[in-house]
Amino acid sequence: MQISSILNAVRRDIAGANLYWLALVESGCILVEREASFFPIGDWQLPHKSELQARVAEIGTWTDQSLHAFAAMARVQIDDAARLWIRAAAIAEGAPSPAPLLAASRSNAGVAHIILGNAHEARHAFRTAEEGWRLVIAGIATLDVPMTGATSFHFRLATKVPHALIEPRRQRYRQLAEAALAITRFNLLIVDAGDPASESVTLQARDLTAMLKDILGPGSPEVRLLATPAEPATDASVFSSYAAKAADFAHRQNTLSTALSEDCATLEAAVALTALLGPQTFSAVRHLRKTEKARSEIGMPH
Repeated sequence: MQISSILNAVRRDIAGANLYWLALVESGCILVEREASFFPIGDWQLPHKSELQARVAEIGTWTDQSLHAFAAMARVQIDDAARLWIRAAAIAEGAPSPAPLLAASRSNAGVAHIILGNAHEARHAFRTAEEGWRLVIAGIATLDVPMTGATSFHFRLATKVPHALIEPRRQRYRQLAEAALAITRFNLLIVDAGDPASESVTLQARDLTAMLKDILGPGSPEVRLLATPAEPATDASVFSSYAAKAADFAHRQNTLSTALSEDCATLEAAVALTALLGPQTFSAVRHLRKTEKARSEIGMPH
């Protein structure tokens, strides 16, 4: 099963999403007023209109765009990653999308705006994503969690004690959504603090690491992004965790394709593709920007 088939809610209207992008291109803009309130482009210089028209046909699903963004980060192509995350956000906003995808899209758009140097837009995107994840968490109480894979004993138990089997499973999805919310809040803290080495960031990174170890596992890419190495890391080594992020999602493909329900698969995928900007990544992005500026000032190619 292809990854794109996991998110049926996105796939069902991907043609509509492509038409949405085409309409935006034809009108000479990227985001209509409603979307612009979430993802303003700021000072980012957009490609020429004809170039965008050529790209419309290449736009795939939200999942594909998000995975491409992580791959671009792994190659230290941060501007490409930012554009892909903003493009993925436009796809999610332009078609009827499940709440977890919208929340993840807005959080990732916040990361994109950090990369592009738009702190105000990043804060707005993260705060909107926070609201989205809180709604997702509130909706877990009615999440469709069938008793697939349950034994006859569990079925008998469920008939006698309602929610005895379903509620523990819902709790797992609640934890996943809470992890995504915590990631979004940490990204916002990075922007507000401005200094990845500040005490507030250090303390929150420690707490988030403990939480993500419990929920996502001690070897998860997110935990690695929060780790502080014994010696200064190079830009390439800092961004390598994003390659692990994409590989981790690909590894989960079979698990997602056999998820308890479409809603469960969508939530798992949205959480798995929510980007964390660790303190070292934030520092590396700033370093790349300073290097780029210095090269520009002396007339060197980027």
